Amino acid sequence: MRSRLLALVLIGAVSSGCAKYYWSRPGGTAEEFYRDSQECARKVSAPTVTAVDIGVDQQAYRRCLRERGYVREKKLEPAAPGWYRGIE
Repeated sequence: MRSRLLALVLIGAVSSGCAKYYWSRPGGTAEEFYRDSQECARKVSAPTVTAVDIGVDQQAYRRCLRERGYVREKKLEPAAPGWYRGIE
């Protein structure tokens, strides 16, 4: 019993490390998402970009996508069709 519990804990820890955030919108296409993602990133970008900081206000970027009808969820990779990676 104890070994099963340990195995479940280890599986959960390993699988959660492979999960990343993805965006989706009912009926949305990859082209629409990438267009909306780029528009939102441009809208909330700082005027300077460095190698370390892309100059995007993450909270404002996420809010912009939510206003366009997208939801953000953590998914195991590879994510199911209809889920897209944003600027994270």
